[in-house]
Order: sequence, then C-alpha cells, then structure tokens
Amino acid sequence: MAHSTQHSLRLSIGLPVYNGERYLAEALDCFLAQTFQDFEIVVGDNASTDHTAEIYRSYAERDPRIRYYRNGKNLGAIANFNKVFELSRLPLFKWAANDDLYHPRYIEDCVRILDENPDVILAHSKAAFVDDSGESFPVDPATGDYVDPRTGVAQTADSPTIADSPVAILRFWQVLSRAHWGTHMFGIMRREMLQKTRLVPNFSGGDRAMLAELALLGRFRCANEVLFSKRFHGHASCSLNQKELLGWLSTDGKAYSRRVRQLKTFFTTPRGKPVGLITKAGCVGLVAAHSVRTAAQAVAGKEARRAAQGLAWRKNNSIRT
Repeated sequence: MAHSTQHSLRLSIGLPVYNGERYLAEALDCFLAQTFQDFEIVVGDNASTDHTAEIYRSYAERDPRIRYYRNGKNLGAIANFNKVFELSRLPLFKWAANDDLYHPRYIEDCVRILDENPDVILAHSKAAFVDDSGESFPVDPATGDYVDPRTGVAQTADSPTIADSPVAILRFWQVLSRAHWGTHMFGIMRREMLQKTRLVPNFSGGDRAMLAELALLGRFRCANEVLFSKRFHGHASCSLNQKELLGWLSTDGKAYSRRVRQLKTFFTTPRGKPVGLITKAGCVGLVAAHSVRTAAQAVAGKEARRAAQGLAWRKNNSIRT
C-alpha cells in the first residue's frame, strides 16, 4: 500500500513504550495494515533497556511516518503518555499501548464517525479481551462477559454507550461510574478538544479523569463492531500490585495520597468547561456521591483482586518460559 504524503496526514498515533519488545512488532503491524493510512506514529521510548529501540528503528527505516523519540531517563508511564501527545501535530490524535491489537478497519471506522458527526469528539469501537498470545478470552453466553482463562473471573468490557449522550452531566456521570477499564482512552480524538484538558493526571485511574474532562466537552461515539482488543499479560498495568503500579506510573519518587489526588482532580474537572453553573454544581455533587460508593473497603478489595490476577498471569508466564 502506498504511503500518504506528509501534507495529507490527518492522525497522530502516540505510542509510549517501555521495554515492549515482546509485543511491539505486532502492534506496529496492526497499524501498518490499517485500511486508513493517513497517519503518523509518534513513538516515545521511555529509556527502554531491551530491544525496543532496535525494533522501532527498523520500522522507521522502512516507513517515514514513524517518528522515534527516546527519553534520556524513564519518566514514568503518565509523563510519557502526555509527552507523545505534546510531540504530535495533526488534527486527530489517538494513544496506543504497545501490547494491544486492532482490526484493520479500526482507524477508518473511527475517522468516519468523527467526519460524519461534528458534535462527537472521541470515536472508538467495542472492545474484546485477549491473552498474552492474542487469543480471545472465552465468552459467557449467559452474560456476554469475557472470562479470564487464568483466574476464571468474569470481565465486563466498558459499555459502548458511555458518554454518547447530548447531556453533558450524563456523559460525565457515565465516565465516572461506568468506565472501569478506560478503553475509551485509546479511541481517536479531536486534538483541539484534548488540548482543553489537563491530559492524564498523575495517579492510578488518571485516564478516567481525563475522559471525564473530555466528556464535558463533547460526545463519544462507538463503532458497531469489536475492532479493538485489550491484551492481558503478567506485566500489563491491570496486573500490577499497588506498589508496582505507582512505580510504573511515575518515577519521581514522591509520596502522595491517591485518593486525595483523585478527588481533587474530579472536583475541579468542571472548571472552565463550556457548561452552565447548574451542570457544574451537579458534577461536584456526583463526585461526592460516587466517593461514598468507593470507600476504603471497596478499594482494598480491588487491590486484592488486582494482586491475585497479576500473580495468576505471571505464574502462567513462568510456566511457559
């Protein structure tokens, strides 16, 4: 397939990575096989110590749309995610993880949604879950949930209807209360709208805070098919325990209360957004109500489940190797 000329490119794909050699080539191949080719890939290598740099450079030598940047030191995942956006330059933007997979029509379908719906600021697709080898999780026919093959735990993909409402406060509440996985973050967004947010704040769950900001700026819209696959493996962020997760998110070494940062961010999200005072006050009230629902006991239970899930995937990986 012929490569687009530089002036015709419409989409920047920001791909932050740290030691991603296992899945990296497969991720890049997913994008190079897309039916929509008017994009650039902005790579942010977070001072990887494996063969990540060599893999990227081999692809960049074959395709001038791949721009490779290497940080002098590991900045942490959040700073690196935000940096690849700052290095991008085109009207549309999407983040991509180096371990996820995409159907060849993913970009085409999402760009079409944005082109046909001026009020939509983020387009995405239904999501599936796959294992470390890219095999789909089995589906429970009774519930439609994906079943984690290592733990037997049912995993529910985020609803495709989240934030697809003409009412801003409903979009905000849907992200706050129902965007468990935050897979919408890997949709395609209008750059001008993402620039009006604080990008991803530095705490676990910061992706949902960024999505909540976006939801006050416009609608999300989902393609009708499953075109995106989230990969589970022993070193995925969803498999890290709390200590590992904090070190992965940020390398500044600063101690902080995740709960305080989270509440401060969500309570201040409506500031400066193009919504009325009643909507802003309603959003603050919803954050307060939701914080009661997610009290310390629930958080502790989530951490225990995360640790058990990570252990199961790592044990499987060690058996394979």
